[in-house]
Amino acid sequence: MTTPLKATKEVLNHINLEKDWPGTEIIVGGEAGESRESIIRLAVAFIIALLGIYFLLVLLFDSFTQPLMVIAAIPFGLTGVIIALALHGEPLGFLAMTGVIGLVGVVVNDSLVLVSHINELVKQKTGMELRELVARGTANRLRAILLTTLTTAAGVLPLAYGIGGYDLYMAPMALTLGYGLLFATPLTLVLVPSLYLIGSDMGRIFKRKRARAGDF
Repeated sequence: MTTPLKATKEVLNHINLEKDWPGTEIIVGGEAGESRESIIRLAVAFIIALLGIYFLLVLLFDSFTQPLMVIAAIPFGLTGVIIALALHGEPLGFLAMTGVIGLVGVVVNDSLVLVSHINELVKQKTGMELRELVARGTANRLRAILLTTLTTAAGVLPLAYGIGGYDLYMAPMALTLGYGLLFATPLTLVLVPSLYLIGSDMGRIFKRKRARAGDF
């Protein structure tokens, strides 16, 4: 019917320490306290993972801006997670957040495959405009990205709905991973190519400003 975190929150909402008992303090312990500490540690691990992914991508692309294009797809996956949990009446707890960390890896992989292939096409210098190269690169990697998303979602969503057996602990992880991918992938296929073109335009603008500053 309820959880220790919900029960603790209801109790604390009915107590006003500053008004009724000034100078006192409530310390939350037990399972509620451990869950709160676990979520904080998980948030720290999430930030460390993002920084690690960013610096690895910097080494891969030899650029500080292109990794941002890859990482920009992550918030859209989190949007899918929030919508999925709200529709299913599930809280954003520790297990769901664990699924989010797994989701980040798959979303980054899809974006990485796309940006890397576009870079290869640009290096070939075929004489085509950048917009055409980006469109071709996205079309070339469309099947691979969609298959990655669909196979992963098809593998985890039955676990989320208890098809073949329900697991109380694994279901929130499967729910966040499956729906996060389904929401993030279509947006990634539109967002990442757009950011690639925007980054190229901004690079040309900064080069022109530097050239003008050098002339003066």
